[in-house]
Amino acid sequence: WMAELRIEAESRGIAPELLDRAFADIQPIESVLERDRTQAEFTLDLESYLKRRLTRPTIRTAQQMHEKHRAVLEKIEKEYGVPSEVLIAIWGLESTFGKFAGVRPTIPTLVTLAYDPRRGAMFRQELFAALDIVQRGDIELEKLKGSWAGALGQPQFMPSSYLKWAQDFDGDGRKDIWASHADVFTSIAYFLQQH
Repeated sequence: WMAELRIEAESRGIAPELLDRAFADIQPIESVLERDRTQAEFTLDLESYLKRRLTRPTIRTAQQMHEKHRAVLEKIEKEYGVPSEVLIAIWGLESTFGKFAGVRPTIPTLVTLAYDPRRGAMFRQELFAALDIVQRGDIELEKLKGSWAGALGQPQFMPSSYLKWAQDFDGDGRKDIWASHADVFTSIAYFLQQH
């Protein structure tokens, strides 16, 4: 299976040297498969999910973060037409206001999910997108980390979403959804604007 995966990756233009590094000593990650089968969004009803996620402390933190980032949020709201409160709400729910941008190495996570027959085809495409992100030089392979599902950065974009919607609002030449608040908020705004 890995040999076929590599052939397809190369046919998509991924450099053999990158594949050597990305696929070295790769093993399935059982905990990723366990998380995939118990994802809260699939196992809780809406009322239970909201009760768990929308607590008073979360709302209070959202208000504080909105005030803290007001200047950049106002610029983004004006340019993209997306209310700043919506940007803060999504940021808060996706990454606990930037505290979680992912800790799992993305390539082994996506290989595991691509191998699993349940949603393998979808995650196979996300794996190729993640390899493309590294090949483009947007982030180093060793720094490409995300969630158990392969979601990246503070907005928790899947790799294909990163390729389509990530933005460089701070003007440093990088679409840094891991550390730049301006890029994080603008990427969320652009995603919503385009949808």
